[in-house]
Amino acid sequence: MDHHPIIDVTDLTDARGRSGATPAFEERSALAVKHFAFRENPFLDSVNPQYFFRTEAHEDAYIKMKKCIDEHVAVGLTTALSGTGKTLLTQILLTELDPRRHEPVLVLAYPGMTKTGLLRELAAELELGPLPPRAPIHMLMGPIQERIADLYQAGRKLIVIIDECHFLGVDALQMVRTLSNVELPERKLVTILLFGEDSFLDKMHRPQYASIFNRMFVRARLRPLDAAETEQYIKFRCLVSGGNPGIFRPDFHPRCHALSGGVPREVNRLCHGALFEAARAGARHIGPEFLR
Repeated sequence: MDHHPIIDVTDLTDARGRSGATPAFEERSALAVKHFAFRENPFLDSVNPQYFFRTEAHEDAYIKMKKCIDEHVAVGLTTALSGTGKTLLTQILLTELDPRRHEPVLVLAYPGMTKTGLLRELAAELELGPLPPRAPIHMLMGPIQERIADLYQAGRKLIVIIDECHFLGVDALQMVRTLSNVELPERKLVTILLFGEDSFLDKMHRPQYASIFNRMFVRARLRPLDAAETEQYIKFRCLVSGGNPGIFRPDFHPRCHALSGGVPREVNRLCHGALFEAARAGARHIGPEFLR
């Protein structure tokens, strides 16, 4: 099986990949870039395929979710701590799917999302047109099922990726189960990939969630970076941005790992701050004393 890159292992700041940087943030970043002779800041919280850092855990999750799609598994689940890369994994899956064979859509769950809200979001992503404001469930499901059938006739399959699934309650998750039941005798017509925080698993062990949890035949978990991976992650990002990874002293890496817990988003935050503090101090090498 060919292994496709997953891009980077930090989450998006928002669904559009915007970093939300303030002018002050950009000024700090520019100072660090100039002082250490980078082409760009290597520790921004944004999506850039050049900064893909392959870890065993992320590769495993990617392969398992692709397996769900390729083998017509109804529901797959990936859980992770916040900041370890689940949202970026959804993005690379979306971009890697062959549009001639798949119709991928992304639904971002939100706190309190109902089953009706879930169906409306899905209908909007499928561009099914305006629906009555208070349409009952069957009026929402009907057009979605018709689109699934049309896609099948055209040789394509609907892939629904739901990010932040830990926000879904039992009713919305039962609707996921209903959608996963759209099938022919020989295969499922929809694959649903759920991505959420680790707390989702705690909820799934309650009795009312058993029927949907049992549908999640393929499961993966993204873990934080270990100490060695954290060091390599920092060095890799420096190299990709045209800088010298040797600007970080050897004693910087274990302290950064301890403070970040190996969560890539936190590693980026700490390194970004350390770059600025070192640049402001006129230092040429960065040790743990610059960590804030």
